[in-house]
Amino acid sequence: MKKNPLKAKIIFLALFALLLGLCIYDDAIKSSPRSLVNMFILAFMMNAYLDKNEHLKKLKNEYKNIKICHKPIIKNVENEIPQTSILNNIPIPAFIIDLDGKYITGNSKLKELIGVKESELNKKNICTKYFGQTCKKIKEEIAFILTSKQNILLEHYYKFSNHNPSWYRICKSPIVDINGGINQIAVFIEDIGAAKLVKRQKEHYIATLSHDLKTPIIAQIRSLELILKGCFGQINNTQQDLLQLTLESCKSMYSLVSATLFSYKFDNNEIKLNSTEINMTDLLLDCCVEVSSLAKERNIEIIINHELLQNNINADEKFLKDAILYFIENSISHAYENTKVIINLYEENDEISLTVNTEGPYIPPKDIRYIFDQYLGQTKTYNKIGFCLKLYYSSQIIRAHNGKVFITSDPSNKNILGFKIPRAAEKIPAIA
Repeated sequence: MKKNPLKAKIIFLALFALLLGLCIYDDAIKSSPRSLVNMFILAFMMNAYLDKNEHLKKLKNEYKNIKICHKPIIKNVENEIPQTSILNNIPIPAFIIDLDGKYITGNSKLKELIGVKESELNKKNICTKYFGQTCKKIKEEIAFILTSKQNILLEHYYKFSNHNPSWYRICKSPIVDINGGINQIAVFIEDIGAAKLVKRQKEHYIATLSHDLKTPIIAQIRSLELILKGCFGQINNTQQDLLQLTLESCKSMYSLVSATLFSYKFDNNEIKLNSTEINMTDLLLDCCVEVSSLAKERNIEIIINHELLQNNINADEKFLKDAILYFIENSISHAYENTKVIINLYEENDEISLTVNTEGPYIPPKDIRYIFDQYLGQTKTYNKIGFCLKLYYSSQIIRAHNGKVFITSDPSNKNILGFKIPRAAEKIPAIA
């Protein structure tokens, strides 16, 4: 049977009033034993009532947790530095300075790096004391940050007391408030000594590759050319054919080594494009002449469809020729024998487009995305030695000219490899 909560409350209050009256009466007639019992029952009922009433129960628990404080605690939230907790979660040394260059707060990794306590850093210009910057230089950097609202990156060689000498990269970044103002600057310090060492090792490897491979190949090419010209006596037809194949192999090796060297330099932004006015049609014809022997071996006919109204464009002739040459060479090598390679040269939206259309093995979409990768291990159709690197190098050249590369493949064995580059010189960025 369901209880009536209103009726239960009325009964409870009536009983509570009765016991309260008995307590008062007993106290008046000095009958202390019964008074104590009634008070105990009254307290028990009061506690039970508080436990059943959620609001009063919560109030009772709050009163239990109240602690008396002799002096009021005043907390100024505006003066807190919330960035401190953020800095402590950053895996590198970091700190914050004001617009005078004075230290505000920093993480534990900073103190461990320079070997000092927080008390020694507070309100000090630590950039001058520990990072070797002059006051003038710091003011110039802060002025630049305030004006541009951009980061500043510096690299310096430091020797701190608790660490081995190393190269460090320092990033100074503005802290912008909700109103767009800058009152503080965050400074991040990254140890790049290991990265510098790896870079030097790469440079040493490239220099060794250039000297130990490229130079001897040039000598072989020149020697074979002299022999084929008859400078050291007459040779028969069989010998000439064999030497000619060896010469072509040496030239291919030289081309591959050169592509490796320049590809590395493009990756490290060490190439500066020399943009000049060139004739795109003549450049394409030169490339077709150079690959004519390869096309002849596979009995492939090269057809050029020229639709340019104006042949001259602005580009780096040497690098653009390499890109066109490798595109055509790659297409011929992977086309079916006894077919045609059709090269379309046209203009669209102030961009020069070149496409090489061939008949060859179908390339599924999952493999197409790896075509222009530096190391082409996933695509079995295009895994001939050197071609993956040459296509990667060619894509670097086109992108350096602010262009785009593309490839499409149809199940009917129709493949298209091409690129687009802008005609205007001002659209071509120089890579230094």
